[in-house]
Amino acid sequence: MDYFVNYKNNIPLYQEFIDEVIYTIKEECKLAKYNFAGINGRVKTIDSIKKKIERHNIENPIDEIKDYAGVRIVCLFEEEKLLFAELIEKTFKAEGKDNKKEKLAANQMGYQSIHYYISFGAKFSGTRYHKYKNLICEVQITTVLLDAWALINHTLVYKNERSIPIEIQRDINNVCSLLEVAQKVFDDSYLKRKKYIAKIENSYSDTKDIFFSQPIDYDTLSFYTKILHPDLEISDMLQNKIIEVLDKEKYKTLKELNDAVIKAQPFVEHYKQQRPDLFRYGTDIITKSLGFVDKDFRMKHKFSSTTIKAFEDFEKKYAR
Repeated sequence: MDYFVNYKNNIPLYQEFIDEVIYTIKEECKLAKYNFAGINGRVKTIDSIKKKIERHNIENPIDEIKDYAGVRIVCLFEEEKLLFAELIEKTFKAEGKDNKKEKLAANQMGYQSIHYYISFGAKFSGTRYHKYKNLICEVQITTVLLDAWALINHTLVYKNERSIPIEIQRDINNVCSLLEVAQKVFDDSYLKRKKYIAKIENSYSDTKDIFFSQPIDYDTLSFYTKILHPDLEISDMLQNKIIEVLDKEKYKTLKELNDAVIKAQPFVEHYKQQRPDLFRYGTDIITKSLGFVDKDFRMKHKFSSTTIKAFEDFEKKYAR
């Protein structure tokens, strides 16, 4: 009884601990420029602890239970799981590691997350971390698809595979197999895109003619914008808008786009001096360049009345 009373009193501390772990992970992700689909935490409830003790015949829960505090990092691809695993090992003191995928036999399917038991190591010193000195947090690293499977599978409340009725077990295995296939397809597509982006970058380094002969898509347009204006960020929304409304017959390759940008350069420089607030992104320069030289694009893109007037005034003033 004392064990549960003591744990109940410590629940607020465990929640603070989880919040600190999540904050630290997010800050490290910012530095490493890692994106995650989600990150959340939970403190184990007393009811959940009682069920675990009963399920695993635990005699000494103080020593045997380590997942009172839990944090889950959800990413998109298998490759990212390994990146986050490296980040966790570098940031915290790892008290233990469990790779669920490595434990599955060739004919088995199931949850394939990476689990760590971590604490704030010696590099986290001072009053802020002193109260967390003896606490351990379980960190799970998984993908969106595996997380979805785990949530649904957990809802079925089958903790032991042998207790699942055969017809339900067959259905669960089929779904798990489909999710594994889907994950592999997404992972392969992710790697193909990385190779495609590398090919785009290499073509610019090797031969400019090859680079500018490429068709305009999101990735070629993004790299073109970066090399044109490396000091400015790219707007995903505007990039997609350009792709959506651009006349594919008129702008078949990056060369035609680049020609338009060069032609519009005097206007862009003039307008940027007048309204620097309208040039927050490198993509702003691309859109205004196209809007100046191409009236069809100007109408489809729906520029503001201020920019439309700037187009017209510049045309009148410098018309030859």
